[in-house]
Amino acid sequence: MRQLRNFTEESIRAFVDKELPLHDVCQCDYCKLDVLAIMLNEFKSHYVVTDVGALFAQMEEQFEPQYRIDLLSSMAHAAQIVNDRPRHDPADPANAE
Repeated sequence: MRQLRNFTEESIRAFVDKELPLHDVCQCDYCKLDVLAIMLNEFKSHYVVTDVGALFAQMEEQFEPQYRIDLLSSMAHAAQIVNDRPRHDPADPANAE
């Protein structure tokens, strides 16, 4: 069965998983999701249905250097927002860094 995929979300989620540990921001799931949500709201959705569509979108992304710059800038902005106003409960052991 075919599924509709948001390539932008998949791409940004992978980027956050790889790059967020390099930033000075809480690494709990809540903060990671906040960073991801902020970033996703800054990018246009790109939906695909087929693997060929996903491959085309991935190739397009890799050949667009400005995309990586935009991702890095967006992550820095999102990390700053989350650092300034974390929404997790610091007393919860699940939020320990």
